[in-house]
Parts: sequence; structure tokens; C-alpha cells
Amino acid sequence: MTITLRQRKKGKSGKISLYLEIYHGTSTTEDGKIKYHREFQYLNMYLIDKPKTEADKQQNKETLHLAKQIKNKYELEYNTGRFGLQPLKNKHKDTNFYDYYFNFVKKKSKTLKKSTQRSWTSALKIFEKFRGKAITFSDVNKKFCNDFMEYLQERILPDGEKPMNSSINNQYFYFSSVIRSALEDKIITENPLPKTKRLKVKKTKKIYLTLEELRSLVKTDCKYPILKNAFLFSCLTGLRWSDVSKLTWEEIEETDGEKYLVYTQKKTDDPNRLLLSEQAINYLGERSEFTDKIFNLPKYDTFITQRLRIWCGDAGVNKKITFHSSRHTFAVLQLSNGTPIFTVQKLLGHASINSTMVYADIVDSEKNDAMKRISNIL
Repeated sequence: MTITLRQRKKGKSGKISLYLEIYHGTSTTEDGKIKYHREFQYLNMYLIDKPKTEADKQQNKETLHLAKQIKNKYELEYNTGRFGLQPLKNKHKDTNFYDYYFNFVKKKSKTLKKSTQRSWTSALKIFEKFRGKAITFSDVNKKFCNDFMEYLQERILPDGEKPMNSSINNQYFYFSSVIRSALEDKIITENPLPKTKRLKVKKTKKIYLTLEELRSLVKTDCKYPILKNAFLFSCLTGLRWSDVSKLTWEEIEETDGEKYLVYTQKKTDDPNRLLLSEQAINYLGERSEFTDKIFNLPKYDTFITQRLRIWCGDAGVNKKITFHSSRHTFAVLQLSNGTPIFTVQKLLGHASINSTMVYADIVDSEKNDAMKRISNIL
């Protein structure tokens, strides 16, 4: 909010009216137009137009000085409704909160990496699923915030599972950031966010396949061969679903008799280049046009996870496998076979070695278990 002291000449009366212009920012209408929010507060104070005498000039000086004092005090006390004015918190009760959220994300995205932009956009979509777009600031109270947190904890992901606490914390952080921005912009004057602690983030168990389980899957038929090929390809390359589902033949390059996968990771927007093994190449199928997708997969939802688990069950693998388990499998197998952890970091495209260290802990744990199994054999 900005307050500006302005002057307006009143016809031929010889007086200049002093008033405050209060600017509250903008919002977006349903048809996509920008709406400016302004109000005007007249002070019932006047300057003499073209003062001639010293007395007139002195009067103007004193009046203008008083008006500036009122303006300064108004900026400090406007939210409390002093001067007999309606408190600011009621001025924007009908302003659309979703539009404000949308514009906040749009403005913020200009300075963010693409991966972070997608996170903010995803957060906005999740909020929209919660209550839609017809949300005003008057709707956003403590109960609303608590209901949103409950929604985040209870919603079901495409793989049929509930989100991790770390993901819930992130989604609520995005929402809270918008609220705090509205406070700074003086759209609201009271913080509706309840005092809540971040959910405790537990170390989640990485579900992966052992070499024996992977071989069992290779031998077992899947009702959806393209899904089987994509999953096994990811077990051999470490690709995420978001990357394997969009792969095209253009991203398969051949140099000196070797085939490489050259692609940009969707999550991080970072380029990566992987040498493909003969086994991985076999799961690509017959080559077609450059722009054709290699794996013509459906949108990721519970159907994918259900079919994966049916296939695993047929192979005697009784684990809660998701498609991402293929990436975990790749990492564990690489480390188990002696690949240096920094190399595995590069293969997975992790920005931080800390993300890769999780898999090293798994391998170390397996080694300890193996040693315990022969601790009393003599």
C-alpha cells in the first residue's frame, strides 16, 4: 500500500483541495484484465490558489505541513481505523485470494530456476484443488489454514500413497509465503496463520529391488510390456518417470559405435549424458522417427503403480514398488558393485552428494547384515 498526498483545484473558487490517494495494488479479473485498487480520502483542508499576501502564503505553508503530518500518521495508524475511517482489513475482504496467489507465483517465477518454478506452479494447482479459484481474503482465516494443512496431509498421490511430511511442509511453506506477502502489501492486517510446528520429517525407507528380484522381474511377463520395458530401462539408467516418459529417439546418440542417452532432467533442468549398456538398449525397442517417444506411456497415476505391483507379485516380489523404485534400484546396484559414490552422484544427476549418501547408508547396512549372518558359523 502506498499513500500519496495530492491536490485538486476546485473550479473557480480559488481553493485547492488536499486529499490522500491510497493505492492497494492490483488483482486480476476473470477475463484476465488487471484491476487497480485505489481509494481517495479528502481531508477537508484547502490551499489558497495563487496566494498574494504573506499571510496567505504562511497559511498555505501551515496547512500543507499539517496535511503531511496527517498523511504520515495515517500511514502508521491506518490499519487501526483511526480518523474515523474503515479499517484496512475490511477494504480487501472481497479481493480474490487465488488471483493474488497466481500473480505472486507469476512474479516470483521470473527470478527462479525452472525446477523451482514448477514447484511453485504445482503448489498453486494443489491449492486450487483444495478450494478452487473463488476464494477471497475474507475466507482465509485460521480455520481455513488448518483445513488446508489437513487437506495436504490427507490427500492421495497418483501412486496411491500419502505425501511425505517434507512435501507437506513445502506445500504449506508456499501458501504461508503468499500470506506473508499479503501482509507486507497491506492487503490484510492480521496474520491468519495459526502457530503450527513443521511436521517432523522421518527418514523414509527407500524401496528397491535386489539383483535376484530384478532378474525375477526380467523373466516374468507383464500385461503391459511397454511399462515393463520402461521400468527395467530405468533400473539400468536411473531415470525418473518424468524423464523416461518424455524420452524421444532424438535423445539417443551414437558415437564410435557406442550409444548415449543425452537429455535434460525435467526436475532440475540440468543436462546429462549417459552411456547405454547393451541390456538397456534392448529395452528401447525398434527405432522410429526422431520426435517419436520411445516409451508411449500413459499419465502417471494409481493405474501405473497397481500394474507394477501386480507384475511384481507375479514375479514373487512382495514389496510396495513404485516406478521411482527403479531409480533406487539403480543407485543401490551401482554402489554395491563398487562404483564410487561421486560417480553415482553424477549418474543420478544429484546436485548435492547428501542426496546420494542415502544409498551409501543402505549398502553399508546390507554389508553389516551380511557379516552378522556368519558371525557364529564356527
